[in-house]
Amino acid sequence: MDPITIGTTIGTLVVAQLTKKLMEKAAEPESVAKGVNWVFAAVDNFLKIRRGEKSKDSPISAPPAATPPASPPAQVDDLAAEDKAQAVKELSQSLPQQSQTPVTEGVRLANIDDFALEQLAKQVESDLSLLEIYLNNLRFEEEKAALHGGVAFAPVVVKNTIRLQQEEIAKSVRRMNKAMEQAYGVSAPDLDVLVRVTKG
Repeated sequence: MDPITIGTTIGTLVVAQLTKKLMEKAAEPESVAKGVNWVFAAVDNFLKIRRGEKSKDSPISAPPAATPPASPPAQVDDLAAEDKAQAVKELSQSLPQQSQTPVTEGVRLANIDDFALEQLAKQVESDLSLLEIYLNNLRFEEEKAALHGGVAFAPVVVKNTIRLQQEEIAKSVRRMNKAMEQAYGVSAPDLDVLVRVTKG
């Protein structure tokens, strides 16, 4: 899978499903989805530069602005969470079009040596491979949960495995964000909350 497909899948399979939990932590789910989109667009650009498909000075858009912290709400309405989840899905599904939009002004690859870039490329490719495995495991466990009538009715072991896969995906996204910060000098905000939410 390419980075754009993986990013889109993470947005729809993980961020959208965790929308209510994100809202309960006073996080803005759309901001998290925009951050995920930025990370995978940056990874895609970075790998194309490494393969020689783009010039080293090819810019990417700047990461989204950080959302100011807010107080957690007393209660999150299910209807509001569903609306936000739908908005997150739409944002995530826009990633392929976003990545094809030409950028003339934006963030360019930092001036770091080829050895460091090669190490970053290896780390990113390793994380992409892990993400494919975690996403396949997550799909498999969600299919098992569906056989029981949904995650709410699934056995505890299935629920725990789903949560574990979501946590590993969130950690991988955070690692890739840090790698892109090394490569471009900037990173997407609001992604640490994704890891906190997956931990329970």
